[in-house]
Amino acid sequence: MSWLTRFLLIIIRTIPALVYGLMFIRVTGPGPFAGVVTIAITSIGMLAKLYVDAIEELDTRVLESMTSIGCTTFEKIRYGILPQLLSIFLSVTIYRFDMNMREASILGLVAAGGIGAPLLNAMNSYKWNQVGSILIGLVVLILLIELISNKLRARLIKGV
Repeated sequence: MSWLTRFLLIIIRTIPALVYGLMFIRVTGPGPFAGVVTIAITSIGMLAKLYVDAIEELDTRVLESMTSIGCTTFEKIRYGILPQLLSIFLSVTIYRFDMNMREASILGLVAAGGIGAPLLNAMNSYKWNQVGSILIGLVVLILLIELISNKLRARLIKGV
C-alpha cells in the first residue's frame, strides 16, 4: 500500500502549480478558490514527501534503547520520536509557507485569485503606478517572509 501512496505523491509533485491552477480555473471558474485548491494540492505533495523522508531517517537506535529500559509506546513516541521529528517538520512547514506566498503571486496572474489578482487587474486597467506599487509591495513582502522564515528555520534546526 505504501508504494501506491508514493506513486500518487510522485504524480502530484510532477505537475507544476501553474498547470494545476489552469485546471482548477477550468473546473471551478476564475477566483481565489482555484488558487487555494492549487496551493493546497502542491503543498500536500511536497510536505508529504519531505515528511516521509524525515520519518525514514529516524534514528531507530533511540527507540531500541527505550525498549530495552521498558518504556511504553507513548513514552517512545513522546521522548524518542517527537524530539527527532518536530524541528524538521516545523522547518519544512515554514519553508512551504514561504513557497506558497511566492506561488500565490504567480497564480493570481492566471486568474486563480491570490496576491497576483490585484496586479492583474491593475495591468488590465493600464494603471501603471498601481502596478509598480503592487510589485514593490510583493517584493518587500516576499523578502520579509524569506528573512523571517530563514531565521525561524535556523533556530529550529540548531535548537537555539
